[in-house]
Amino acid sequence: MRSICLSWFALSILQLFATPGLTQTTSGYTAPPEFMNLFFDFTGSEEPDYPVGQPTLGQMLTQAIVAKESASGAPGPLVLVVGSDIYVYDSTSRARLSQEQFRADRGSGFYELTAISHIGPALAYLAQIKANGDMRWKARLASLQTHVTQVRALNRRAANNWLDQLNQPAWSARKAQIRNMIDYACARTLDYIGSLGKGDRFTVDGVNDDFFNGASARYPIPYINVMIGTFMLEALRGASNVHDSLARLKLDWPHAMVLVSSRAGTNVSSGLTEGTNWLPLFLKALSGFTLPDDRIKIVPYAEVRPSLGEAQLAPADLSYYVQRVWGPLFYRKVVSDKVFAGISTIYLPDRPPLPGDYFVTENGAIDQFMIRMKHSLRDSREMLSNTVAFWMVQELANKNWDPGAVNIPGLTIGFAAGVTGYPQVP
Repeated sequence: MRSICLSWFALSILQLFATPGLTQTTSGYTAPPEFMNLFFDFTGSEEPDYPVGQPTLGQMLTQAIVAKESASGAPGPLVLVVGSDIYVYDSTSRARLSQEQFRADRGSGFYELTAISHIGPALAYLAQIKANGDMRWKARLASLQTHVTQVRALNRRAANNWLDQLNQPAWSARKAQIRNMIDYACARTLDYIGSLGKGDRFTVDGVNDDFFNGASARYPIPYINVMIGTFMLEALRGASNVHDSLARLKLDWPHAMVLVSSRAGTNVSSGLTEGTNWLPLFLKALSGFTLPDDRIKIVPYAEVRPSLGEAQLAPADLSYYVQRVWGPLFYRKVVSDKVFAGISTIYLPDRPPLPGDYFVTENGAIDQFMIRMKHSLRDSREMLSNTVAFWMVQELANKNWDPGAVNIPGLTIGFAAGVTGYPQVP
C-alpha cells in the first residue's frame, strides 16, 4: 500500500514539474532520453519533444470510451461556461448549438438594476473616503446626487419608459413593481443625501444605521431591501433567459460533458468549488436534475481556445476540451474506483448550509440574504452572485421556470408588517 501511494505521489510531482525548460539543471544535466521515453509512455504531451501525434494514455482512455459509447448512440454535448458566457457544442459535428450570456449586456437590464443596487455601497465607500480625510468625497457625493436625480426623472416617464423599451421577458410580469422600487430607491437616496447638511453626520455608521437599515413613516422600507431586490431580479433574468434558450435544444443532459471556468469579474480566486459557485447547481437545474455531479468539472486553468464562440469548434479545440480536459478528469475517477476497488475511499463533506441557501432561508428573510452578501464580499473564494443565485435558481426550478410565478425577496416579499410594496413618494 505504501509503495503504491509513494509511486502515485512521485508521478504527481513529476507531472507538476513536467513543463518545457524544467528538465535541465544548472549543472548541465538533463534527463536521459531513455527516461523521457518511459515518461512519455504515460503523459507529457506539453513537452516540446513529446512524440508527435501520440495521445497520452489519459487521452487514449477518453477516446476509447467515447468510441465505445458512440456505438450505442451519439456522445453527449459539450457545455462550456467561460466567464459570463455559456456555449453548447455538438461533440460530433463540432457545431455550436447555442451561446448565451448571463450578464454585462447593455441591452439586458443588467446595468440599470446594478446601478441602483450600487448606490448603497457607493455611499458607504464615500463615507469611508471622508473618514480618511480625502476631500474628494464632496464632489463625488454631489455627482451621485445629480445622477440619481436624472435616473429618477427618466424612470418616471409615462410614455416610452425604459422598461417598456427594454421589454425584458423575465421582468414583464413585474414592470410596475420594478418601476416603483427604482423610484423609491432614488427618492430615498436623495432624501438621505439632503439630510446630511455639511456632512458632519456622513459616517460609515450613519450610512448603515440611517440609510441601509433606516425606516420611517415616509420611507418604511430599508435600502437593504432594494439591494437584495435588484440582485434577485438580475439573477432571475440571467437564469430564466438562459433556461429558455437551452430548453429548446432538448440536450442529452445525462451524457453532457460540462466544463466551468467562470471567472467572475475581477475576483480571480472565486467559484473554484461547487459550494462556492452557483453555476453547477444552475446547470443541474437546467437539466431537470438529470445531469450527474461527476460530469461537471470546474477548470479554472483551462485554456480559452481560439475557435471558442465560433459557429464550429476547430478539431484541435474540440479535442482539447473533450480529450485533454474533460475526459481525463472524468475517467481518472472511473479508473481509480476500479483499480483500487479494495481500498477505502475518502468522502469529503460538502460545505455546510449557509444563510441564503434555498432550504435554509425563507423568501422574506432579507437579513439572511444580507448575511450571505457580507460573506460573499469578505471571502475571496465566493462569487458575489452567490448571495442570491443559489436561492433564485432553486426557486425558478420549483416554479417550473416561470419568472412570473417566483417570489422575489426585496421586491415582492420581505417587508415589515403592514407594508405590501414600495410606496409612491412625491
